[in-house]
Amino acid sequence: MTPIQQDYLISHIVDKITDFLIADFQLDIPSALNIVYTSDTFRVLSDKETGLYSQSPSYIYEWLKREFLTGKLDGAADGH
Repeated sequence: MTPIQQDYLISHIVDKITDFLIADFQLDIPSALNIVYTSDTFRVLSDKETGLYSQSPSYIYEWLKREFLTGKLDGAADGH
């Protein structure tokens, strides 16, 4: 997969998980985007070496939602 394709998938996932946050928590767009872009989930998603971008947006959203609700990312998600 080319870097452009990887970037496209990451952007698509960010769009979808932002939509999920807005729907589940009645957030406005700036708040939801802030949560996504400051999350450890996004850090892992952006690291192309992890390959997380190849997973479904719903799967990745479950990570983000858990992180949002608990304040931490599951240790398995970040390679610990």
